[in-house]
Amino acid sequence: MTTIKATCPECGEVTLTPEKFELRVFAEVDEQDYYAFDCPVCGDRVAKSADARVVRLLRTGGVEPVESSWHPEHPPAGLSPITRDELLEFHELLQRDDWLDAVVDAIQSP
Repeated sequence: MTTIKATCPECGEVTLTPEKFELRVFAEVDEQDYYAFDCPVCGDRVAKSADARVVRLLRTGGVEPVESSWHPEHPPAGLSPITRDELLEFHELLQRDDWLDAVVDAIQSP
């Protein structure tokens, strides 16, 4: 069985099998490919940028890339990152006893 060594910022070097990696390869040249994994020691999600050499090494090790047309930092048109105001509004909503009903109502209303 193939194993690949990676580094968790909290735990240091860890060993994973290829299926434990998520490798995102982007169609656009200006987007930064990346790989991610859940640390087997602490459970944290670790994501790191991947240049062409890292992509090649991971693919050689058996990691199957997921081709993407958008990057989490650059969502497609119509989707934008959450703002601080939206986050604060959501935090305040969660302080209410009826927060779940309010979320369901917001989702169901056009």
